[in-house]
Amino acid sequence: MGRSSRRGRDARHVTVDGDSRHGRGVERSLSSRLKLGTAVQQVGETAVAMKTAAVCIGLVGVCGTIGSLVAGAADRPASLRVVSQRRDAQGARLREPIVLEPAKTAVVVIDMWDKHWCETYTARVARLVPRMNRALEAARKLGMCVVFAPSDVVDFYRDFAQRKAMQALPRRAQPKRVGFDAPPPPGPTDCCECGPDQPCKDKRKVWTRQHPDLKIAQQDWIADCNNGQELLNLCAERGIDTLVYMGVASNLCVQFRSMGVRNMKDHGLRTLVVADLVEAITSNGLDAAGKKDLNFTPAGGTARVQRHLEQFVCPTIESRALIDAAGMNPHAADPRPHVVFVTAEKEYETHKTLPEFAKGCLGWCRATFLNATANEGEGKDSVPGLEALDDADLLVLSARRRALPVVEMDHLERYIRAGKPLVALRTSTAAFQPKEAPRGHVIWDRFDLEVLGCNYAGYNPKSRLTGCDVWRLPEAADHPIVKDLSPDRWHSPSWIYRVRPMAEGVTVLMMGRWSDADPEEPVAWTRHYEGGRVFFTSLGHPGDFQMTPFRQLLANAIRWALGDPVALDRAPKPTLN
Repeated sequence: MGRSSRRGRDARHVTVDGDSRHGRGVERSLSSRLKLGTAVQQVGETAVAMKTAAVCIGLVGVCGTIGSLVAGAADRPASLRVVSQRRDAQGARLREPIVLEPAKTAVVVIDMWDKHWCETYTARVARLVPRMNRALEAARKLGMCVVFAPSDVVDFYRDFAQRKAMQALPRRAQPKRVGFDAPPPPGPTDCCECGPDQPCKDKRKVWTRQHPDLKIAQQDWIADCNNGQELLNLCAERGIDTLVYMGVASNLCVQFRSMGVRNMKDHGLRTLVVADLVEAITSNGLDAAGKKDLNFTPAGGTARVQRHLEQFVCPTIESRALIDAAGMNPHAADPRPHVVFVTAEKEYETHKTLPEFAKGCLGWCRATFLNATANEGEGKDSVPGLEALDDADLLVLSARRRALPVVEMDHLERYIRAGKPLVALRTSTAAFQPKEAPRGHVIWDRFDLEVLGCNYAGYNPKSRLTGCDVWRLPEAADHPIVKDLSPDRWHSPSWIYRVRPMAEGVTVLMMGRWSDADPEEPVAWTRHYEGGRVFFTSLGHPGDFQMTPFRQLLANAIRWALGDPVALDRAPKPTLN
């Protein structure tokens, strides 16, 4: 639980610890909510900002004191603790708390252009904007400087007060370089992300400004990303020693521009990257050698770059750390874990069975249900609302052969690849493996092996007529997911999937068989992916949801994945309604 204590007369120290349910993010609530000053009125990137600029300059001059306009500065925390993530020399994930002093911290937003030569990447950048605006508002409330640092298009802002203030800062001597160096990020780099068969071909510069929906506040700064001296001047003027980076691309400008992570770190500044508010530009369906590989997704490329950053360049944090610390989480007072159910299949109607199950068995959770727009045609490859995963504690997935748009898969893949808990059912063995994908959509070809830990190879058509017998393995009798199943053997209407061989690290809990004609197969197991708990069962037929042992199995799996013993104790045992 977060805690706050007085330091001096007016300053407070706020602790924002890692979420105990899955080791990432922040706690759902703080014992003492921050009472922050008046919210800063946001000014959009429009011509109106120029009039505001004149007022701003008249009040505080162009000498860089715009930040003094914010009310309630005395109520801001003197420091806060957030959970960061880095990797050791072997690439193992290390999560540890770090302390930020907002008065000595600046958030730097790199190259959030309005357009990009790749249509899909333009959409990916736009996807970041709503969450980025929330995180930037949180940073301002906490007392951090916000610096917008576009390259190539800074002249668009030449008449903005925020740009004039940056230019008016006195030039300071650059800090001595510390000799920081790191290997280059993994490829591929700067490829079209629309898909391997229909790439954008015109790579001319089409950007003219930052994204118009980005909100610039009066006290913010606008800098030229190609002139690191400007940022060093600000840091010297304001006593800033920590830079928190957002923007694009994490394998190009965020790292290598003059205001980028590498140059500022080489000048002795502490640097952090907000993992969920950056994107790499890599490829969609092509590997680093340019060969077709439908397991290479844009979000997968971003995850590879993030691992590289954490191992060789700097730690990452998540935006929810800032949002929660600023008291901007609308569900902070609700201690229940947030479970997001995503359904995108038609045969088993889990868009009906899972809500009914949650209503009867998961009253101790806060549930969000997201469904594919349609079961057939154009709408079947879209699940609106996946941004709910940005603040989820658990994903329950039931999908079959859907090729979602890259901008939707960004949310879903980022959640899974971050090592957060996953419970998957039945047809999710082929969740994102259609035969082909529309332009701007994505296939995750080996999701079954990479995440679930199995090799899906279909089923015997005859087994559809019989269902199967399933049973708990004796060696799994003490596992919390299956130890209290009663009965521990039953007949399921689901037919057996062929899923072997299993990946290393899989713990099989239950087996099943439909006939002596085929060998028995695993039907329920656990594993860890990127450090997060994963449970899968090939059961999930509508008839299974009418059976008490299956409902008990699924409820136990959800509690296990959350890693919440309190929830285990307080949750009612599932019964047949």
